[in-house]
Amino acid sequence: MWNITKMLVDLGPSVYQDDFERPFLDAASDFYRLESQQFIETSDCADYLRKAEKRLNEEIDRITHYLDPKSEPKITSVVEREVIGNRMKLLVEMDNSGLVSMLIDDKYEDLGRMYNLFRRVPTGLQTIRDLMTSHLRDTGRQLVLDPERLKDPVEFVQRLLDEKDKYDKVIQLSFSNDKTFQN
Repeated sequence: MWNITKMLVDLGPSVYQDDFERPFLDAASDFYRLESQQFIETSDCADYLRKAEKRLNEEIDRITHYLDPKSEPKITSVVEREVIGNRMKLLVEMDNSGLVSMLIDDKYEDLGRMYNLFRRVPTGLQTIRDLMTSHLRDTGRQLVLDPERLKDPVEFVQRLLDEKDKYDKVIQLSFSNDKTFQN
C-alpha cells in the first residue's frame, strides 16, 4: 500500500490528491458518520469517548504506515468532525453517563478524555464549559435555597467550600488547569 501511495505522490501532488486522497477522505467521512451513529446508539458516553480516541489514534497510525504525511491533518479533521464534533452535544447531555454524571461521580479519567477530544474541535471546550457552568449554578442554587442547610451556617459554608474543592480538583486533574474553566 505504501508503494502505491508513494507512486501516486511521485506522479504529482494533483494525481495523489485527485485520484486517491479526495475519494479516500469522502469514504472515510461516510464510514465514520455511520460508525459514530452506531457507537452512540450502543454506548454510554465514557465508552464512546474511548472508541473515539482509539479511532483517532488508529488513523494517525495508518497514515505513518500507508499514506503521505500531508494527509494526516486532513484525515484527522474528518475523524474529529464526524466522531467528535457532530456528536458532542449528544455526548455531554447523555442521561446517566454524560458530563454531569461524570462530574457528580468524579470520573476524572473520562472527563480528561472528553477534554482532550473536545479541544480538537472548534466549539468543543465551549460545549463542556457551558454545561458545566449550568450544572455548577444549579448545584449552588440548590445549596443556597435549601432551608435545612441555612439553619447551620458553618455546615452551609463548609458544603460550599467542599463543592469548590471538588471542581477545582476536576479542573486540575481532568482539564489541565485550563484557566477558562477556572473562571
